[in-house]
Amino acid sequence: MRRPLALALALLALSATAARAIDPDAGTAGASFMKLGIGSARAMALGRAYVALAEGTDSLNWNPAGLALTQQREMSYGYLRHFQDIDSPFYMAYAHPLGRTVIGVNMGYLSVDGFEVRDSRGVPLQSDDVRVQDGFGTVGVGRSFWYEKVFLGGSLKVAHEDNAGAIHNAMAGDFGALLKPNQFITFGFSSQNFGAGSRIASVTRGGAAIRSFDLLTTSIELSKPSDGPMRLGFGGEFMLPEDMLQVGQIYLRMGYYSADDLGQVLKEDRSFLYPLIGSPKLSFGLGMFTAQAFGYGMNFDYTLVSYGALGTADMIQLKVKF
Repeated sequence: MRRPLALALALLALSATAARAIDPDAGTAGASFMKLGIGSARAMALGRAYVALAEGTDSLNWNPAGLALTQQREMSYGYLRHFQDIDSPFYMAYAHPLGRTVIGVNMGYLSVDGFEVRDSRGVPLQSDDVRVQDGFGTVGVGRSFWYEKVFLGGSLKVAHEDNAGAIHNAMAGDFGALLKPNQFITFGFSSQNFGAGSRIASVTRGGAAIRSFDLLTTSIELSKPSDGPMRLGFGGEFMLPEDMLQVGQIYLRMGYYSADDLGQVLKEDRSFLYPLIGSPKLSFGLGMFTAQAFGYGMNFDYTLVSYGALGTADMIQLKVKF
């Protein structure tokens, strides 16, 4: 689909103006594509309440301390189909345990095609379509302490933005901590994107997770970005009993996130799922794990996130543990 770039930029300007009416810092930082949750299907399904649950390759995007929970080598691939033809077709991550220390790397890419360059009168300025190409890469390390009750981690990331030829690069750091006083409750904290100034919005996260009866996990998180108001997230994950399946584990997920009101889909365009996906505050997900995939452990995660009148986003993630 071809869309005028001028119209897209005007819509972004209007949304930023409305956001500033709520929070004076809204829209003041760059690299906003990093807020989309690329490579974090489980986190997005749980209402972004993930700072106390992050583990393995997922932790590079939420809390680098979770790297230290990695028990096996882990490789992950993710795909994001966002609304309005925005796609992230490539996300890869790898975590490698070295005793109590675990190192991890990831990289992600996002593109938007089909823009047309026009002036304020709608006259084309050039014949070529314009592309938006954004990406990031991260290197992180995590380590366990105090009989695996305390976990600390840090990472360094690089973000690249190419918005119709306007190129920006930035480097930032992350720090995270996990406290597991027992097998039932975990507390998490992370400070993300510090040191980049306004080039990347910094985010401070704090939360907790509780595991009940080996089948139910609930989580809560408060997050405060430097360019927006404080957000609250809740998540719940239910694992179907393994004796029902014999081949692996299936997880059902649901989350709530205190997102802004993004409007409603017109009645004539609503599907039968609208009562579930109409609100931008709700998200849903499905996870499957099996240890019988050619001798490897394999995870598959799917997440559906609503963005109100803008549409929905689908996320798919595949992990292999070996």
